[in-house]
Amino acid sequence: MRKKNSVDKLYDRLTPSERFRLDVEAQARGDETESRRLVDSCPRRDYKMTDWAFSGRWQTTTEIVLATCVELSRYMSRLNMIDAIRETLPYARVIYHNEMEDAYLSGHEAGSRYAWERAGMDGNPPGWAPLDEDGEESTDAEDFDPAIDAELEAAGARVEEADIMPELLTRLEEKITQEAWTLYEALAIFCREDLEVEPETLIKALFGDVMSGIEDLKARREKFDTEADKGLASEYAAAISETWQRYLQEARRLSG
Repeated sequence: MRKKNSVDKLYDRLTPSERFRLDVEAQARGDETESRRLVDSCPRRDYKMTDWAFSGRWQTTTEIVLATCVELSRYMSRLNMIDAIRETLPYARVIYHNEMEDAYLSGHEAGSRYAWERAGMDGNPPGWAPLDEDGEESTDAEDFDPAIDAELEAAGARVEEADIMPELLTRLEEKITQEAWTLYEALAIFCREDLEVEPETLIKALFGDVMSGIEDLKARREKFDTEADKGLASEYAAAISETWQRYLQEARRLSG
């Protein structure tokens, strides 16, 4: 008992920083008793501050908008990644075409030489130059088969038709845009119904730099003519509103 009393006396000597760190450690290890002692022994102070019914509105809405903007930024990062991938596609197509042409010519040459040999013919097949020691053509063939050009052009067209990446990226962009817009619409519902302010006005007041991303999202939404998922938007808005209602209850309690 004497040890407990001596320890209790030390609680009053803790600085706010020390008390905070000790409470974090106590809660982290699940020591509710120690945490309660740290809280109960904390000195009490009387403060004068701006009416919580006003300043609390700013704090609570800041937390709500910040959390929403962080989530929106994750969607916008995905959309920006799609833009980056889309920009690389022309360079990738050049590689695809080159590889296709090399594969076609190698197969055509191998087939021509095989058929030529099986037919008992000497020398090189028409359109193909002699091979050097490494198995490569030593010179360009003067009588290169002109039909190959037409075949390569047709094969190139088939490669273009088979490239599904642009369509897949567009579908993915539309899907992510709708998800992001649904979240934004939830914030808009909360702003208009609970705060009676426009969402863009509130975002500009708190995080003006975020507006460029919002404008980008609006442009994509108009491009696809997509609408928010009304069910999810209402569900998200209800969750945000619940947080707001808890603040209002606390504000009324503090205001007496």
